[in-house]
Amino acid sequence: MKQRLMFWMVIALAALMLARCHLVIHPLRPADAVIEVKTTGYCMCRKCCSWKFNWLGMPVFASGSRKGRVKIIGQTASGRMARPGTVAVDPKVFPIGTKFYIPGYGWARAEDTGGAIKGRHLDLFFWRHQAGSEWGVQYKKVRVWYSKD
Repeated sequence: MKQRLMFWMVIALAALMLARCHLVIHPLRPADAVIEVKTTGYCMCRKCCSWKFNWLGMPVFASGSRKGRVKIIGQTASGRMARPGTVAVDPKVFPIGTKFYIPGYGWARAEDTGGAIKGRHLDLFFWRHQAGSEWGVQYKKVRVWYSKD
């Protein structure tokens, strides 16, 4: 009985990973705040993340203080790799590690920052550029759980 249960749990986890589903453990406590924020979408492409290839064919930052330095495509400001459920925020407003419930998107965690992200603005990660473009700019009432770290 235990072996069968373990087998199906492994199959379920493998299916979630293959489907590229995001997994953010939601907090058990009530939300710290419900606020209206501007949401936009982004992906790992050159257009969204401001990178280019250098003459050696390596991805580098295209602008900012790190211009010309090697970039690991998909790595966020927190050091984790971007995936659905990753949100870029203004760290002055939402510290890294803050969790959100965004209607129409789901659970998310603040793991990235962006030069154009200021104030109450969340930039939601999508796998495809088209999906981020289709999301567009939306204003949503979001439940927020601030990081306790």
